Amino acid sequence: MVLKSRPTDQGIRFIVGAGIIALSIYGFYLALAGQNSPELFLVPETVALEGRPCTDVLSPSFSLCVPSGLQYTISTDGAIVLRSAEAKMRGEVKLLEKLPQEEEWRASLRNPLIRTFLGDERSLSTQELMIRILSHRYNPTLMGVKAQLIPSWMKKTRNSEILIPSGADAILFYTPAHLLGFAFAEGKIVMLSCAGSMDKAAALSIIGSIRVTSPEGQETGSLHSS
Repeated sequence: MVLKSRPTDQGIRFIVGAGIIALSIYGFYLALAGQNSPELFLVPETVALEGRPCTDVLSPSFSLCVPSGLQYTISTDGAIVLRSAEAKMRGEVKLLEKLPQEEEWRASLRNPLIRTFLGDERSLSTQELMIRILSHRYNPTLMGVKAQLIPSWMKKTRNSEILIPSGADAILFYTPAHLLGFAFAEGKIVMLSCAGSMDKAAALSIIGSIRVTSPEGQETGSLHSS
């Protein structure tokens, strides 16, 4: 008498086999991504701000506190230019209407699979959406979208970090040679960009000190969390 396997046993074996194959593919993809694009595994880290001497600077659109040791000028377009001859550094802080190519990367999120992890992007602010995407470390579905947010100069760069100043609605992409930061308030975005070496604590201090101002120079909203 020959005993036949029950259909339920075959179904279980199929599910287990499919699961093993899926895990193998997942592991291979993560290993490949870790080798080619290790920056995709970075997630935002909240960092406390250090108190340090600084100079309050007011532009027509926003204000900030420039740490001691940095020179600054205000451009005719309202941007604040930062310089340090000693560190061979030049940076700029300016007001944006929206992030560069924001419409394009928002459109790429209207995929049913991506919405499973992020929800409806139309209900999220720019800051909420960025943090939600960047906070996924091991999700292959979101790695392509995450790659659009991370600056190209972070690729395979040692000591790269994604930082959130404690108590501020802001985010900072930081490496020893470049940085890019965004502060958010009342639908406005202020961008800090810098080429050259800037101390991490100084960069966090700048992005955490930004306030939006009215045309008359009075503060109308804080970029700090309440």
